[in-house]
Amino acid sequence: MPRVKQVSDWFGAHPMFADSVWAGFIAVVSLLGAASISGRWDSAGSGPILDILYIVWALSYAVPMIWRRTRPVLACWLLLIPHLVQLMVITQPMPGNITVPMMMYAVAVHGSPRAGRIWLGVGVLAAAAAALRWSYRGNGAEQYWTVAVFNAFALSALVVASWLLGAFNRERHATVASLRDRAEALERERDRFAELAAEQERSRISREMHDVVAHSLSVIVVQTDGIRYALDQPGDPAAQVEQARGALDTIGQTARTALRDTRALVGALRDGESVEMAPQPQLDDIPQLVASTANSGLPVELTIDGDPAWHAPLGPAQQAAAYRIVQESLTNVIKHAGPGAQAWVRLIHDPAGLTIWVRDDGQGTQTNDGLGHGLIGMRERVASSHGTLTARNRLDGGFEVIATLPVGGQSGTVEPAGPRPDTHRWGTDNGRKGDEDNGR
Repeated sequence: MPRVKQVSDWFGAHPMFADSVWAGFIAVVSLLGAASISGRWDSAGSGPILDILYIVWALSYAVPMIWRRTRPVLACWLLLIPHLVQLMVITQPMPGNITVPMMMYAVAVHGSPRAGRIWLGVGVLAAAAAALRWSYRGNGAEQYWTVAVFNAFALSALVVASWLLGAFNRERHATVASLRDRAEALERERDRFAELAAEQERSRISREMHDVVAHSLSVIVVQTDGIRYALDQPGDPAAQVEQARGALDTIGQTARTALRDTRALVGALRDGESVEMAPQPQLDDIPQLVASTANSGLPVELTIDGDPAWHAPLGPAQQAAAYRIVQESLTNVIKHAGPGAQAWVRLIHDPAGLTIWVRDDGQGTQTNDGLGHGLIGMRERVASSHGTLTARNRLDGGFEVIATLPVGGQSGTVEPAGPRPDTHRWGTDNGRKGDEDNGR
């Protein structure tokens, strides 16, 4: 069976070769019919010229079949010539007339719908003309017309049936082609969705790894630099060692926390779970985050305005987003604000949702490290909650990040209940493109 399918597919891919085979078969049959007629006429004294004409006539039934599928309308016109000659010369059917139902089928399948209807009408008229020409006239007019009508009906039915079979196959081919195109489109769409899902998963993994590692490494770098600075300063060696021991304790605790979070993330990925299924920090973990950051040497103040009960509960993803925004903002303060900077974290609860405001009094954005993955991650987290994020320099110095996480189907900027402190000191929104321009 596979071999048969291969042969069928090859003939389907080379229609003119397959039609040439059919044309050769019809040529043989037509030549035999022409030889029979020529033999009868030879008894009446016909010459070789007439025999050659018979051969040409017989071949004219076969040659047009070469273009049966590639150019069916041309083939119909070419076949019309020998059939008209037949109606004028003889009063009987010939083997080459088998091409009529074949061409009715072909023009219905491979021709245009308009051409198919036109040649169907021509075929019915030709069937009626053939019935009138071929019916026997020797038994009286009444019997002649009876036989002629029957022949016309039979020949027309053959023409119409061939055409309808071709039209049915045309629709079937169109349906199959449409289903194939639809399946290919669905397959392409599935591949695009898979690529998009993979890209989103890579983005989530990158964001989680950045959030887990960047903050811890920043704290470790600050503590390490602090140890080196303290040891280089004159003073009591015992006090310096004690200070270094405290910094090393902070480094160890920070590294263990980062290791624990990384293991949880890798474990979720290894078990086939989404990154979002890994254990995530919650809103209640922010005070501990601020305290650990303060212990690392960055002065931080945390203020919580309002009550979480004033709005609908934040989902796990929104609480994790709030934690990561505060974490990344404090990491940026450690990395970019400069020595002696102080940070303030404010969480504002109101009926519309949660507003996160993190600011510092450092040097703002003066250099560009070309990365800015932290702000990109923050924007992605806020966008997934239909919130807003503003990251910008302050007019009076420093940098601030303002994020809104709406709840209850609301979106857009959340206006907290009551005035915000230092509202008159906020700078212009020149840092709104911070993830591309300011390296945070």
